[in-house]
Amino acid sequence: MENALFEHTDIPDRTFPINVFQVSLPHPTSIPLHWHDHLEWMLVRRGAFRVRIGSHSEELGEGDMLFVNAGEIHAAFPLGDDTELIAIVFNDALLRNSALDRTERAFVMPILNREITVPSVIKASHPLANAIGECLERIDVAYREKRKGYELFIKSDLLRSIAYLLSASEDEPPVDRAAGGESSIEKFLRHVSSRFREPITIEEASAFCNLSPNYFCALFKKTTGKTFTEYLNMLRVHEAEQLLRTGQTTVSEAARISGFSNLTYFGRVFKQFKGVRPSEILGHAKALRTY
Repeated sequence: MENALFEHTDIPDRTFPINVFQVSLPHPTSIPLHWHDHLEWMLVRRGAFRVRIGSHSEELGEGDMLFVNAGEIHAAFPLGDDTELIAIVFNDALLRNSALDRTERAFVMPILNREITVPSVIKASHPLANAIGECLERIDVAYREKRKGYELFIKSDLLRSIAYLLSASEDEPPVDRAAGGESSIEKFLRHVSSRFREPITIEEASAFCNLSPNYFCALFKKTTGKTFTEYLNMLRVHEAEQLLRTGQTTVSEAARISGFSNLTYFGRVFKQFKGVRPSEILGHAKALRTY
């Protein structure tokens, strides 16, 4: 795979990693050849596009859809002037549930790991096309409007679209075969969900799982899609954001309570995940309280 084609996709909020791109005027009208670490749905709304995924090229018309797995080279070019498609780019973290039930291991991971083959192209004539298309349209609306709880609506429709995609596959999901190491990671995830505010090192986490640090890190990344530090910071940033949104907790207090010992590091990590500084969240919350 050519590194030159790698795209650093704009994901505004890394704690809810998704973005929806409108591919039509006045926006760019094509998607150049590239790949990224995320998954993607494309839905043609108007006109026709020549799409490429891997070495396969095909013409898609109105109502046709393309599913792109992480790491797959893909592109879309308009065949005419009056064209429109939406591209929904999302990280597999939105499909995971921290392994708290078997759905991730039984259905999501086999798709991500390519243990089963799912169709890349869903034509408008496919029996499931309307159902998948409706999911994608609802995601677009929810993302643009961002009403209260929109994240739940988006996540539910992402999971529903993947469920339809899975049912369109001729392959059967592999037999669920949880390894002992994976079970220990699942136990640790439950443990850390209530202890993330406390200092914890990789050595301590790996000892909890009775694994070597190197194997723990590899298995943790495979299970969650994130490194141990990324996962811990995600939990802490989410906690800090909730505290700041009350308008009654200072930035330093939110950092300390959520588990950050260094205020500068907290500010940098918070902005990486949320796209804004902690003080901006707090300022907005205070403004709402005095409105």
